[in-house]
Amino acid sequence: LFIDFVKSAFTPKINKEIINISITRLNETFFISITSWVISIIFGCLLGILSSDIFYKFIRIPVFIKYLLRFILNIIRSTHELVWCLVLIQIFGINISIGILAICLPFIAINAKVISEQLELISTEIIESFTSLNGYNLSSLITLIWSPLMKIIQNFCFYRLECSFRSTAILGLFGIGGIGTSIFLSFKALNFNEMWTYIFSISSLILFSKQILNYLKIKIINSNFIIAF
Repeated sequence: LFIDFVKSAFTPKINKEIINISITRLNETFFISITSWVISIIFGCLLGILSSDIFYKFIRIPVFIKYLLRFILNIIRSTHELVWCLVLIQIFGINISIGILAICLPFIAINAKVISEQLELISTEIIESFTSLNGYNLSSLITLIWSPLMKIIQNFCFYRLECSFRSTAILGLFGIGGIGTSIFLSFKALNFNEMWTYIFSISSLILFSKQILNYLKIKIINSNFIIAF
């Protein structure tokens, strides 16, 4: 059986039906991955700023909110998306929105942690120079963290898209949709030729997305260079 499994990798099944299924499943995978990725960046940035020390040096709100957020984010981050998926399926049933939510929860917490830690690296002298201007606190905060925040999104959050594709494929094994569901069904029926076709499909999608992200990074770097110049 293992030999058949390995041999099938060199003879993937390709016909009109398999191609149509692959396209449909890849569309589902792409939708789940992109949606969860965008949501995790937006809320990750927001919660990362709210859980950083620098926020409370400009905005006068109770500091206990920071510690409460960090505590909640630590719990969310320590639970893998597979566990979230299993829990949410038991509560709400199987659907695509469960996959998006299961990926979003830990990704938001991870993004928030990284953003919060990176914002802490801003030097005290720069913070003091901003606070001494006696300008609007919110605008001063945004001006101070904007450049570091964009660099974090460029260097780390773009990488999370690739992780989102892989997580979506894995969660598909539980029937939420996407290419992972087709991989699981083919493997369960011992249709290794079909299974390898789906595996190569998701691999191609990840490689394609990586090239797109590299292109976007180059564009962002060039734009920043032109603006700085």
